[in-house]
Amino acid sequence: MKVLLLTLVAAASIATAVAAEDQTPPTAPEAVPAPVAAPVARKDPNERVCKTSPVIGSRVPSRTCMTRADWEARAKADRADLEAAQRSGLATCGTKPCS
Repeated sequence: MKVLLLTLVAAASIATAVAAEDQTPPTAPEAVPAPVAAPVARKDPNERVCKTSPVIGSRVPSRTCMTRADWEARAKADRADLEAAQRSGLATCGTKPCS
């Protein structure tokens, strides 16, 4: 019922706007203000966040809880370890002794 009522109201307002446009002389378009970016809400670094991760070979997932700051530090350390492993993987016998 509400949808039908809203549809009728919207149709009536469109018809009124079209009729009003026909009667008014054309004018220059009005300047539209630029949208203002909403301030970014900083999340509390001391808030405790729990994440669930699957465990290979088990049906029971593992749940790890740390603060947001700890999660960020862990992500940075993991990223640094991955980059170091990728860099060392590019070494060949010409640049590094083969073992």
